[in-house]
Amino acid sequence: MKLNLSRRDFSLTASQMIIGSVTGGSLMSASSVFAQQKTVNLGTFGGIDAQNYIRAKNAMDKTFGGGTKVDFVTVRAGSEVIAAMAGNSLDMCNLGSSPMVVGYANGVQASLVYIYKNIIDSEALVVQNSAKIKTLADLKGKRVGLPFNTSVHFAALAAFKTAGLGVNDVQLINMRADTIPSAWTRREIDASYIWVPVMPKLVEDGGTIIFKTGDLNNTGLVMFDAFLVRDEFKKKNPELVLAFLKDFEKIAVTFKQSPKDVVDTMTKFLGVDEAAVMRSLNTFYPVTAREQLTDKWLGKPGTKNSSVVKTLQVQAAFLKETGQINALPKDMNGLVDSSFLAQMV
Repeated sequence: MKLNLSRRDFSLTASQMIIGSVTGGSLMSASSVFAQQKTVNLGTFGGIDAQNYIRAKNAMDKTFGGGTKVDFVTVRAGSEVIAAMAGNSLDMCNLGSSPMVVGYANGVQASLVYIYKNIIDSEALVVQNSAKIKTLADLKGKRVGLPFNTSVHFAALAAFKTAGLGVNDVQLINMRADTIPSAWTRREIDASYIWVPVMPKLVEDGGTIIFKTGDLNNTGLVMFDAFLVRDEFKKKNPELVLAFLKDFEKIAVTFKQSPKDVVDTMTKFLGVDEAAVMRSLNTFYPVTAREQLTDKWLGKPGTKNSSVVKTLQVQAAFLKETGQINALPKDMNGLVDSSFLAQMV
């Protein structure tokens, strides 16, 4: 089943960019050497991700090589990533595909180079048990809280389409993720499409999951977060991009195979409990570089219309219909650069 999303199904909101940086790496004693030092502005959403793991381990030199200065840039939303890259203050970061499309359509010079994770069950639609919602069709007329202009917003609308529901059939309420649990407890919403760690809190408070983002794979869409790299940075520093992606692939294995190390490291670094770290690790599904080179994902360099590109095209057409971008990009393949993947296998 293929999805064609229609008008007014999606609204895009811009966020103010909030940047916080922490510097790591070796200090150069000679000013002339320091002037030649390369700098990486590496984005993180401030949670349990590979970037913060590198930061917690103080492993910047190990990842990028000695003499590279690493500034960690904390962002809260994909729109902030795009704004920072447009302003040349961010070089690499993971984010969802919808803001990538918006940035690409608006001329932001950046490339999708690697799938950060396959979104399967880290995002889901949770319904109040008291609302007697058993299927997606039962959501008609119900109040669904979710943050607009996010991966869960797009996934929710795509899910509604599979049940024949349009935007006017469901009361969508734009809410920040951190405000959803309290609204849920007060029964101000009947359902929420949201991510970990909010999602399990709703389940514990009288909720049931009836749809997961991974279920959209049956519609021909692949839902994912990916690494976006500013084009000028990758052209000037291709070795740093490749070094980071190679290290990320190793860290992804550590996340899945050595959870104790990750739990010990991240609980101390972030000040969160072990359960929060494990919830994140249990819903993290990396995709190897070798698999990403297949048509199911990005494909080899020169591949046209891979599954990732087809998903981007669906999102682009939808964003155009709803007025969130002025024109469709001529070729969504131009957003994808799998050349680094080809060097990793």
